[in-house]
Amino acid sequence: MKKHLIVIIAFAVFMGSCRSQATLIEADYQAQSLDIQLNHLTHQMVKSLAQEKKSKIAIMEFPDLHGTISELGKFIPEELTTRLFMTRRFEVLERQLLNKVLEEQNLGMSGLIDASSAAQIGKLLGVDAIVTGTITDMGNMIRINARMIATETAGVFAVASVSIDKEPHIVAMMNRTSPYREKTSATPPPPESEPVLTEAPVRQNPSRPKAAETVRAMVEEFEFEVVASSMTQDDKIIIEVLITNTSNRDKEIVILGNSRIFDNLGQEYFVHRREIGIKSAGRYSHLSHLFISNVPTRMTLEFANTDPKAESIALLELSLNGLRSNAQLRNFVLNK
Repeated sequence: MKKHLIVIIAFAVFMGSCRSQATLIEADYQAQSLDIQLNHLTHQMVKSLAQEKKSKIAIMEFPDLHGTISELGKFIPEELTTRLFMTRRFEVLERQLLNKVLEEQNLGMSGLIDASSAAQIGKLLGVDAIVTGTITDMGNMIRINARMIATETAGVFAVASVSIDKEPHIVAMMNRTSPYREKTSATPPPPESEPVLTEAPVRQNPSRPKAAETVRAMVEEFEFEVVASSMTQDDKIIIEVLITNTSNRDKEIVILGNSRIFDNLGQEYFVHRREIGIKSAGRYSHLSHLFISNVPTRMTLEFANTDPKAESIALLELSLNGLRSNAQLRNFVLNK
């Protein structure tokens, strides 16, 4: 009897050890609302990332099984990025910047990241983990499968699966699809037999700054105003923006790392650093701030390696999370 008891205890210890080393798996096959299930995914991701001691992560878009990205496939990682960032426990790589790097490096262009691609991305961007997944129409529900890949080992260390209700707006988001980073073909020239006559364009000096149309913009109840702009001797453009929450309640928004400018020469630059008070963020990090009702708050934007011949900014686009659209401020002069 004692011998059998020892065998049973040993088997139980062995099975417990196996479970402790197994990949974390969580699945919820009962369809619920998208918001509830995104909370469920976020909770599981936080638990898995913390257990594996992953602090810097990148979240990919979620394609379908054919590698096609829908509006829903773009929305899910945006929401996961915001929810993970708001936990204050992780550094989340801005997804649009990640997509830009992937395109430049020709990595994961199909939208389906494999283990070897994850390792390459990790080495390139210095992230600890890649979060990727797929969306599948199951007929009466939609299945979201997510997996977390350790970039150091190129191995999956956790997966999660949830099902969401096929509500009308969810179906509409799934139907608005386009192939992942598909390049549109150029418009063909008109046939030679039907020449198109146009007036010759008036040539202008591209270095001459345009007259200011506006340096102020409203997005919902937030006012954005350019109060200073200059180019330094080391070819950096510094722009100061005054942000005022004109509502009667405090609200937190996130200024994303893909905020950018276009100078009067048509050249594009992504923000190098953002600062609000003592808080700052580099290009691949978020900058979150609680804007107090009716208290103007100054934000400084730095753009590096710019063209010293630029005389003005044609467009400053602030990419925002927490508001329904970005802020665009146009045509203001650079002081030198």
